[in-house]
Amino acid sequence: METVPQRVWRWQIAAYLFLAGAGAGAFLVGVAGLRLGHVLAGQIGMTLGVPVVAGSTLFLILDLGTPAKFMAAILHPGTSWISRGFVILSGLIIFGGLLVALSVWPFGGVLTPADTAYKLLEVLAFVCALATCIYTGILIGVVVSRPFWNNPLLPFLFLLSALSTGIGGVFLVTPIASAVLGLRNASTEFLTWADIVLVITEAIAVYLYLTVVADRAPESVYLLVRGRLAGMFWGGFLIAGLALPALIEYAAATQPAVSQTAAMLVAGALLLVGGFLLRLLILAAGIRTPLVARAEFRVRPGI
Repeated sequence: METVPQRVWRWQIAAYLFLAGAGAGAFLVGVAGLRLGHVLAGQIGMTLGVPVVAGSTLFLILDLGTPAKFMAAILHPGTSWISRGFVILSGLIIFGGLLVALSVWPFGGVLTPADTAYKLLEVLAFVCALATCIYTGILIGVVVSRPFWNNPLLPFLFLLSALSTGIGGVFLVTPIASAVLGLRNASTEFLTWADIVLVITEAIAVYLYLTVVADRAPESVYLLVRGRLAGMFWGGFLIAGLALPALIEYAAATQPAVSQTAAMLVAGALLLVGGFLLRLLILAAGIRTPLVARAEFRVRPGI
């Protein structure tokens, strides 16, 4: 019988995980950019991150079916990772939203990076953003009946992907924002080299991930590398979502003749597609394995 992808955790959950990770990643990139002196790119990353994270919850509601089920799912932080994640996301939306509103738009003069209140909000939002990136891997990693997801590398893999897709979002939005606002295009060379390193590390993490689960989830690995999902895995994620944007970024950073704006737009779009495909593929490959109850085996004397 041919192994088929699971269909219980659907694309809506993939979109939820992707947008939450990409938004949190963009916020982290924005904070780092500002601290490194790249003001416009940093502000774009922070401003982009908060609404993207907020929008991710809409896909969770869509998957659960009704707002009532959503409320039931988020009201049990002691037992539910969806509920814990909602608390983390809410912290990022609140603290990050206040930081953006008071320092970037529309009241940019209220707080500056030197102010104590700014630093406090920055630390709280940064911690929540980092936790959001990691949480998206924990959410599905705790599902015991799907061994392909029970991998300690999953939160780390999603963290790498969140940072890379966050950079992709900044790449995509920066030229557009610069043109609309009439600003000089922000320098993103520091993000270009950072993302090349992230993409290489992510590719290694994917290889290690598949190696770790190959023995206990061989059907899932087969689905990705040779089965029904192979085309999307090799062509969509690895080539179009990782290798191609890295090559474009390298060309843009080393070849003056390459249009920086075009390279940012194309690489950014491809990074975002790759980030979504990664989560969609991991969800689809999470085939359910029946739990086996283990009991002590005893032999009665004389038998």
